[in-house]
Amino acid sequence: MVHKNDKWNISDKRAEEITHRYIIDILKDSKNNTIRLSELVSLLNHQTKHIKFTNHNKKKPISLYLQCKHGSIVNFLDKYTIYAQIKEKDIIYVKLMDSEITYNKSIDQNILHEYKDWILIDEEDFILV
Repeated sequence: MVHKNDKWNISDKRAEEITHRYIIDILKDSKNNTIRLSELVSLLNHQTKHIKFTNHNKKKPISLYLQCKHGSIVNFLDKYTIYAQIKEKDIIYVKLMDSEITYNKSIDQNILHEYKDWILIDEEDFILV
């Protein structure tokens, strides 16, 4: 259930930027850019605990913010093509879709640009000194 009248201390735009930045970081650090949804939520809460998300003057985790504003983290992820959800048996995985990164205009381009700044180097391309 989405609660539009909740009083949060952070703007929707700023919360969206924070959420994307941390989700992308978590996914790019995961094997094959894929992670269980439950792990993603746990890591997202842990890595953003220094950011104050307050509702009615009480500190809340980012997952509760997403629950209140979007209904669930799954609903939030569904809005963006850079995230894919894979269901295997009863487990939901979230995957970062590299092919969609450059085409997604609904996400702050600075966040996406930071992700694409990484350059992968093959062992044959450099010499150890």
